[in-house]
Amino acid sequence: MPSPLAHAVSGYAIAKGLDVPKVSKLLPLGLYAVFVAIAADFDFLPKIVAGINTHRGFTHSFGFAIVFSIILSQLLSSRTAIKPLKVFALTLIIYSSHLVLDFFTQGGSGIPLLWPISNAPFHSAIPLFPGVHHSHGLFNPIHVIFLSFELTYTVILLWGVSRWRSFRYQRQQKTSSLE
Repeated sequence: MPSPLAHAVSGYAIAKGLDVPKVSKLLPLGLYAVFVAIAADFDFLPKIVAGINTHRGFTHSFGFAIVFSIILSQLLSSRTAIKPLKVFALTLIIYSSHLVLDFFTQGGSGIPLLWPISNAPFHSAIPLFPGVHHSHGLFNPIHVIFLSFELTYTVILLWGVSRWRSFRYQRQQKTSSLE
């Protein structure tokens, strides 16, 4: 599965790429995007508290993504100038990025994308992310492959967003100079 780094960078890149203004006066967009992008993995908390393994459960579904996005958009709609529907769409897109990354990860039992309709796990037949081998321990050399892949992914993604924003800015400058 991708690490919190890959999820966080993906959420941040989506928010920056869409060039969304502040979501809230108190919460910077980058921080909001990172929180939403990793929120699905907060399902590890029951394991810490009660020893119940719920990771990659219902929080890794589109049904939960929709409910989560509705709740956050309603909470933030009174504190921002952005319309609730835009906050909902942004939140849903960023949260769904987590599901997409986990769907394309090698190994694991998949994720219940269609919960609550079905608990059937889904995973891609063509993985894009290498799996993590937690059983080997934290400092095993096998993790070099995983870390190298994630660092490369991070650099490419942030570079792509930077190029995209530069392109959009130049295009806006040309449009405004023609007027």
